Amino acid sequence: MIEVTTTPRNQKHFSRLMSFAREVLGVCDEVGIKPILSAGLAVFAYTENPAMEVHDVDLSCSESHFPRLRQALEEQGIDCRITNWHVLQAVRADLKVEFDATEYWMQDIPEHYEPAKIGDVQFWMVGVDGLRELYRRGLVDTADKVDDSNQTRHRAIKEKLRSLDALRA
Repeated sequence: MIEVTTTPRNQKHFSRLMSFAREVLGVCDEVGIKPILSAGLAVFAYTENPAMEVHDVDLSCSESHFPRLRQALEEQGIDCRITNWHVLQAVRADLKVEFDATEYWMQDIPEHYEPAKIGDVQFWMVGVDGLRELYRRGLVDTADKVDDSNQTRHRAIKEKLRSLDALRA
């Protein structure tokens, strides 16, 4: 099991985010959904880079679970919406947990998962090779987009991919 005891640079937000994630994962357990952690929090878990900031939690599950999960989350007072880009967003104030549709976002990603404990929250996390592939795809997807927000996103993806590649050294 990967155990993470360090915190990212935005410690206060991160602490509140992890409490929210714990609550959301509790709802997942209640309805029998076992989501997989990916994206920025997974990069942080593998690298334990205290200079990183973690702003949200990205999980994945089957899109067929979205309606049931949305209902269960809303019953707990958590605001939800399902996007047209195959994501269920669970939001409370400035905290966000996103569920990416496995069928869409994780297609052809190796199904190798690692158990992880980040603070006192337990996850199943996409393997480092799968995470690299997700970030490689994001890098390709944002490479030709020239507006400022996509260029900022492209730089962030590139930095996270570099951090993951540094684990090989």
